[in-house]
Parts: sequence; structure tokens; C-alpha cells
Amino acid sequence: MQLVFYSLTGQCQRFVKKLGLEQVALELSVTTPLPTVDTPFILLVPSYDQGDVEVVDEFLADNHLHCKGVIGSGNRNFGPNFCKTARRYAQTYQLPLLYEFEFNGTEQDVDYVKGILSHES
Repeated sequence: MQLVFYSLTGQCQRFVKKLGLEQVALELSVTTPLPTVDTPFILLVPSYDQGDVEVVDEFLADNHLHCKGVIGSGNRNFGPNFCKTARRYAQTYQLPLLYEFEFNGTEQDVDYVKGILSHES
């Protein structure tokens, strides 16, 4: 399963590297043109205010039909805002919220997400 991610502070990018997918995962960036994805993918996003993830909003507007679920990264100190971006996308696009983890994830988080990616293939 293709993994598409956005990493504002580098936490999601570090997690993708732990997954061993840094060469094949698709990173969204404000400095490069947004891709069009016509195959199934899982979206990985950090927890930020809506204005900080506009590039993801734009990407999903054109590509959400191929999104099979959302994974969120965040900080539990955010309280109810922990993984709020992933929850918002899941609700807005009626997608499953597949997993939530803190910071750049533990080895258990990595193993779990690897299972999600292989199961969703």
C-alpha cells in the first residue's frame, strides 16, 4: 500500500524512515507541486491547526477517493487535540482512522503500522 505523508516538524518523516519507506513513500511539501495519486494509499499526518496543513487539504481535495485510511501523529500533551488533524480528515472524508501514535513512534507503533500497510495492500 502506498503511504503518503506530510511532516511539518520532521516527526512523521522520522517515522517513515523507521518504517524503511523513505525511498518509496510520497511526501507532500509546500515547495513541490502536488501529485495526483490514482492508486490506493494511506495518509499519515501530524497534529496541527488547519492553516498549517493546507497542502494536505489541497491534496485530499483531488485525491481523497483513493485514500483508504488515515494515521495520525501527535503529542499526548495536546489533550483532546492529540491527532486532531487525522481525526478531522477521517471525519470529513468518511475514512477509517487506522492508528494514532505519539511523536515519531515506538518500535511497537512501527510494527503495527507495517501490519496496516501490508494488510491494506
